Amino acid sequence: MAREHLSARDNWQREGNFRGNEAEQAFQAVMARYLDERFDADYKPTDLNGIYGLHDTGRPHGIKPDYVIRNVETGKAIYVEIKRQRAAGNAHERACKYFAPGIIASAQEIANQPTDVIPFWWIFSNGIAEDSRYQREILHWFKSIERHVLLWDNLKDSSAVERHFDTHIRPLLDG
Repeated sequence: MAREHLSARDNWQREGNFRGNEAEQAFQAVMARYLDERFDADYKPTDLNGIYGLHDTGRPHGIKPDYVIRNVETGKAIYVEIKRQRAAGNAHERACKYFAPGIIASAQEIANQPTDVIPFWWIFSNGIAEDSRYQREILHWFKSIERHVLLWDNLKDSSAVERHFDTHIRPLLDG
């Protein structure tokens, strides 16, 4: 495609980043209000930055989840990946990179989690959480680890996040 055609196309990435940041900030606001002093939380943590080693430039090479929640008493952590999109796209597919055995093993070690705990919490919001086609796909892909997945269809409803955290995530951090 010629440069003039590319420049005339909508920049869906810019809008996608804006909407994604909106969901991340909504989650961050809920957790900031909800978590007590036993928990420490960081936006865009760097713990997993170097799990692949170093780039040729010497910089760490790894991944950067959207959020991490740590229990300061137990030292256990859970990494949070938030995907927001309309009812079209591949955000849910990109979330699956966290299923790679090496990523899970590195994250378990760094998060101080046992090998039977998946150290990630995936949150899907907006159209992807509302559309039944995506719901079926996501719930099928995450079968047997549904407690690690939240379909957060209303960013204004903080109770959904709080309830999911208390029921499924807090026990992984306290235990």
